[in-house]
Formats: sequence, structure tokens, C-alpha cells
Amino acid sequence: MCSVAEGQYLSAGYYLARPAERGAHTSATLIPAKLISASSCICEFFPDSWAIKWSSEHPNEREESASAFRIQPHEIDAVIQWATNAFEKEFGWPNVFYSLEAAFAGRSKILASDVDVAVFGLGLNREYSEEFLRYAKPPEQTPGYAPQGETGIYECVNAQRQISPGGRQIGFELLAVFLGLLTCSWLCNSLETPVEEMLGVRPNKYGFITDYSDAKRCTEYISRGEVGAEPGLWLPWLITLYSEK
Repeated sequence: MCSVAEGQYLSAGYYLARPAERGAHTSATLIPAKLISASSCICEFFPDSWAIKWSSEHPNEREESASAFRIQPHEIDAVIQWATNAFEKEFGWPNVFYSLEAAFAGRSKILASDVDVAVFGLGLNREYSEEFLRYAKPPEQTPGYAPQGETGIYECVNAQRQISPGGRQIGFELLAVFLGLLTCSWLCNSLETPVEEMLGVRPNKYGFITDYSDAKRCTEYISRGEVGAEPGLWLPWLITLYSEK
């Protein structure tokens, strides 16, 4: 478990995610067999765009996404009604709860108690807040087109709230921000291997980086473009785990 000064971090929202199996391309010597991530490339989240009524997902896609959380087909309409009503009140686009209380309430109201879901929060060090907000701010509206709204993570960081107490800080995940959204994790491109080889930084038992200064060095290295990282603003995000079930 890492040690951080919580007041130095701004909340970037709270998440309900299904733990994922380690990818075949990911180092079995550096990364655990099962892990959580704030990247939708790795984990599935509840809710997500599929649960919002006006999103463009096909019914079959909604059913497949719901099944990951053991939501039955006959329950999907009620879940969509809940999520559509809760959107921009309890959570923001596409899967970011504004508060820890809202995340736990959504979990208890919709998901079965024995569904394997991690409840975790993201934190961003204040030294990166201005850079992130500048990068993730929605663009000016183009005449003739609908405006692009603020993403949930942008709303949370912009609110300047501290992370909720009571969880376990388990390390930093290196994540890219693109078009206002979290996109890829460093694990999406197996960057744990070159990071260990070039910088001598090894992930902890959760697959995260324990020390903030090490996490900063890693994102700076990744951002130089020498290891084939996905495009975007790479930053170290603090993971606070509140529940694994």
C-alpha cells in the first residue's frame, strides 16, 4: 500500500468495475493474474454508455454489456430508466460517479451483492490539475453542430474536491487522457516491460506503481513517444480501493 498526503489529491470520481483477467500480452512476472483498471480497454464498468436510453448502442450490445454484471435481459429496461434518470445527477459521462456515496448506492440498488465488483476512486495530484483541465476541456461549439459536453472526470477534477477518506491507496495507474476521457492504461501496450527494463520501476502486487515520484518518471518516459504509447496526455492517477466485492 502506498503512502500519500490525501489533501494533495483531487477526486477524479468513483467507479464500479469488474476485475479483469490479465491480458495475454501482459507480463505474467510483473502483473497479477487479476486486476482492476480505470481503462475501459481492460475493465467493464457500471453504469456506462450502454445503460443510458439515448445512447446509440444496439439492443444486443446493451444485453451483452449488462450480462457482465449478471443483469438479466428482463431487467435491462429498469436499469436503463435508473441510469438515464441518474445521469448528470449521480454520475457523469460515461461511467464516473460524482461521490463515493453515489457509487455504493448504485451498486446496492442495481447489482446483486455477490457480483464481483471493485469500488475505487481516482485521484489526481494538484500539480497536474491545471494541465489536465486545459487538455480535457470541451472544445468551443462549432456552428451548426451540437456542443460537446464535459466528461464526468473533467467535472470531478474541476469541482476541486478532495478524495473521500476510508479507502486503501494501492498505487498509481498510468493512464492516457484523450478528448476529455480516460482511454488507455499503460498495460494496454505492455509498457510495464520497457518501464521495468529502462527505469527499474516494478509494479506492486496490484499492478500499480507504489511511489508517486516513480509514477511521474514513468509517465514522462512514456510521453516521449519512444515505446509506442497510445496518443493522449499521460498522467499518474492514484487508485483508492474502497471495496473489492
